[in-house]
Amino acid sequence: MVGYVKEEKKYVKRLKMVVSNIWYIIALVAICTAVIMMIVNWPKTLNALGKAFSVFMPFIIGFLFAYLMIPVIRLFQRLFDHIAKGKGKKLKKVFALLVSYILVLGAITAIIIFVAPQIAQSVRELIKTVQNGYSYIKSNPDSFLDFIPGVKTVDIMESLKNNINDIAVHASSKVFPYIYSIFSSTFVLAYDIFFGLVISIYMAWEKDTLARGLHRIVHALVPEKHAEKTWKTILNCNRIFNGFLLGKVIDSLIIRLITFIAMTVFGFPYPVLLSVIVCITNMIPYFGPIIGAIPGCAIYLFIDPMLVLWFALLILAIQQFDGWVLGPWILGDQTGIKPLTVILGITVGGAYFGVLGMFLGVPTVAVLQYLGGELIRSRYKKKGIPDPKDRMIEDKEKPKKEKA
Repeated sequence: MVGYVKEEKKYVKRLKMVVSNIWYIIALVAICTAVIMMIVNWPKTLNALGKAFSVFMPFIIGFLFAYLMIPVIRLFQRLFDHIAKGKGKKLKKVFALLVSYILVLGAITAIIIFVAPQIAQSVRELIKTVQNGYSYIKSNPDSFLDFIPGVKTVDIMESLKNNINDIAVHASSKVFPYIYSIFSSTFVLAYDIFFGLVISIYMAWEKDTLARGLHRIVHALVPEKHAEKTWKTILNCNRIFNGFLLGKVIDSLIIRLITFIAMTVFGFPYPVLLSVIVCITNMIPYFGPIIGAIPGCAIYLFIDPMLVLWFALLILAIQQFDGWVLGPWILGDQTGIKPLTVILGITVGGAYFGVLGMFLGVPTVAVLQYLGGELIRSRYKKKGIPDPKDRMIEDKEKPKKEKA
């Protein structure tokens, strides 16, 4: 009888525990159901995510810009605190925000004003070069087609004459919608950037409030014994992500300058245009400069095939310098991930979120790797087993300590 009462109490206790956590169970079931439905209807899910991404693009741009601006604002806040100690904290915050945005936006505007005309001139020269090449091919078709054995010039010219109207109609039907798409996309991008900058100012101003709110949410949702550790993990993730983005921006600007100087010294055409392309693509780790070299090689193919080889060698040398010297010096070990993981981040991010996904894929994978490492370390600690990675680090540091 006593045993029966104990069993009954045990079942009642379990039932109370289930009832007390019923909302968590319902939420878990709802989340699992939603995930399954999203996977089953994957094309519709991707379409909905794309629409949501475009709707929230100003907020995404604003968050990213504020995220990059906050370290600059903090730098000026510390400077103003050092200059004028004491009261006026809110006023110093206002001045730090204004000075940071004026300097950064002013620098971006100055670069655009300086670089844009040179890029436009390079594009005009490039169009002229392509037109000259086309005129040469048109006036000397035999010499061009000598490179293609088994092709008769007469047949090609006759075919072009007979189908010129159809080709023109087909080309115009493709070109005009494409031009309209470019103009509409440019307008939407300008709209997103403008409102993104406005939103970023509000986010940068409320950064402390947002951080306190996130800290409260963590303590409210996570058990108290794990809350502070969870908060420290979030701060470390922020350090990895923010450090990588800021470091990569600085690294890309330096690479752009080096590429421009090298191209100018060695007499490569279009140094401004191609160095800007290399600067933008250099935000993609490891493979960015190589991707940026492809447009340059394609352009130089119209001018002089030998320039393609020399330009490829120049970009390879710059890429090696960036990978072995400049990148480690600026970034240190912000990500700590291997090239294979970098390829994974670039591929997945680019497939689902385009160019922005390629930029953000690597720091995102770095954060996920850090979280996975922390989870594994906590499991080792719970089992009372030393983490092999910690032992490897200790073995590496022993010779340094012995030398010291």
